[in-house]
Amino acid sequence: MVLRGWYLLEIQEVFVSMALIWKKGRQFYMASQLIIKSPQPRKTAMIILLTVIAFVGVGYGMYYYGHNSSGFDYEAIKISRSNMQQQLYEIEKENSKLRERNAVLEQASIIDKKAQNDVNGSIKRLQDEVLELKEQVAFYRGIVSPAQTASGLNITSFKLNKLGDVSGYHFRLVLTQIKQNNQIIRGKANILIDGLQNGEPKQLNISDIMGKAKDDMNLQFKYFQTIEGDMVLPEGFVPSSVLVDIKPSGSSQNSISRIFNWTDIIS
Repeated sequence: MVLRGWYLLEIQEVFVSMALIWKKGRQFYMASQLIIKSPQPRKTAMIILLTVIAFVGVGYGMYYYGHNSSGFDYEAIKISRSNMQQQLYEIEKENSKLRERNAVLEQASIIDKKAQNDVNGSIKRLQDEVLELKEQVAFYRGIVSPAQTASGLNITSFKLNKLGDVSGYHFRLVLTQIKQNNQIIRGKANILIDGLQNGEPKQLNISDIMGKAKDDMNLQFKYFQTIEGDMVLPEGFVPSSVLVDIKPSGSSQNSISRIFNWTDIIS
């Protein structure tokens, strides 16, 4: 502000000097109208020189004032730009923190979901184990207390469980011998699946479609025997029932058979 006032005083003094010069020149002009004097080239040159100097001073003062005013605005712009850069840095820093927090929350959500799926899977496995144990308890109860079970050889149960494959199944056949437990039963089990193949009746032998050897269907037990295996039904085959046929070797035991409805044995 002091510098700006000094420039204004300088400019004012220049204009005062120009006014005095103009006044003297006018007086000289008026006097020349009355008195004829010889020309004074030296004085005229001095007036012209002073006028040029005055214009140069005014121009320089205006330029210097404008330069300093622009410099003041430039400093203000620099300060404003620095403040905006600092604000941008703070915003980017906060945004980075929010992205990290969001990533942590997403990871925690994935972990929670996986843990929930694991828990649900464990519950399902435990439920299956409990069901299987209940079936085994019922099975052993029937052996220990065979009041409602026919004596001799019995087809106790036949169950199917779906595998991952659409046409894949795991089967489980349970055979028991009640009361007449003084001899070992030997023989062979035949399991036949009745259904339709492309609309035509067809019967499949489970030994032909199971993944294990056919020797697994052989019998040799005194109290009970479990026969298990995996099988895959042919494409286009629609099952309806299962026939279990047990043929003991020797003449002391008769063959027995039992038919199971497909929808009743699958789980």
